[in-house]
Amino acid sequence: MHNSDDKTPRCKGCGICCRNGGPAIHIKDMPLIEDGTLPLSDIVTLRPGERVYDQPAQSMMMLDSEILKIKGRDGTWTCMYYSPEGSACGIYESRPEECRLLFCRDIEPLAAMYEKDRLTRKDVLPEGHPLLQLIAEHDEKCAPVRMEETAKAAREGNAEAGETLREMVLFDMEMRRLVPEKTGMPADMNDFLFGRPLRVLLRTMNINVYEVGESIRFGFAQGE
Repeated sequence: MHNSDDKTPRCKGCGICCRNGGPAIHIKDMPLIEDGTLPLSDIVTLRPGERVYDQPAQSMMMLDSEILKIKGRDGTWTCMYYSPEGSACGIYESRPEECRLLFCRDIEPLAAMYEKDRLTRKDVLPEGHPLLQLIAEHDEKCAPVRMEETAKAAREGNAEAGETLREMVLFDMEMRRLVPEKTGMPADMNDFLFGRPLRVLLRTMNINVYEVGESIRFGFAQGE
């Protein structure tokens, strides 16, 4: 029971933090993956070079290292375990470390650990796992920084860059098709294995990808 005179700020359970995005996963959260509380199909990998929302800074930033993050829901970054209808967390008792520390009126505890001891795919998949080689190949060919540079050149009318971008997106799409088909893994594991699809990252640059037969074409909207 709390003293009625206690003036300590407390979380009001408004859910704004949860709507701004699910937590990144840290080494302390590894038991939640091991016991199945956080299945890999519920995790998305954010790769170096991607532009993401930084909770402590409350602004967009470009990542310089890999982050594993709980997926969003309903086409937004709202944490998939958060229920807007009930304003409740589906895994509250087993919530990740960032969720335990995050408090909008005092972000210092979260800021102090935010970039420390983050898990990566190599931490989660055992050494020698056959998919690690595919992940490395995909990261090399579909690096977000390379994609963004190529996309900007293609937008400016560089035909060679446009063809390179097309090859990157097709490779990304094919990898996501083949791995579930050949391994039997569910398709929703792709976001953990390979990060967000390039066509999704391109959409943040106002570039749409349209499938045309066995190929694709790009639609370059105004602005970036």
